[in-house]
Amino acid sequence: MNWGRAVGAGLAAGFVQNIVNFVLHGLVFGGMYVDQPAFVQEPDSMAMQIVWFLVVALTIGVAASVLFASSRQSWQQGARGGLHFGILLGAVVGFHQFYLTLVVNDFPYHVAWTWLAIDIISLGIGGTVLGVLYKRAD
Repeated sequence: MNWGRAVGAGLAAGFVQNIVNFVLHGLVFGGMYVDQPAFVQEPDSMAMQIVWFLVVALTIGVAASVLFASSRQSWQQGARGGLHFGILLGAVVGFHQFYLTLVVNDFPYHVAWTWLAIDIISLGIGGTVLGVLYKRAD
């Protein structure tokens, strides 16, 4: 595995995932959070949260990239292999949201389903970036 390429691809994928998450959580599904007091934030705290959202997305991107790079030979060539990797990773990550419905009082079940879908889409797109940037050695 080439660590430099893996980290570079992971940073790119994380940045793209951050944009996808902003569009999906903020624009497409933003109205879903309005009626849920737990999800409403004070405007003052949002500036720092935006920084943390980016840091978390970049960290996840690099971690996913290292996993992808270390198993690269198992995935198809190019974007398709990355997409398959990302969808599978998104499903694994997304299903953990259902623990929240069990341990957090009144956690909306539909939010867990929405977050699962967003994780699959976001990590699928991030995986596609990885597949394009981290080539398979044949």
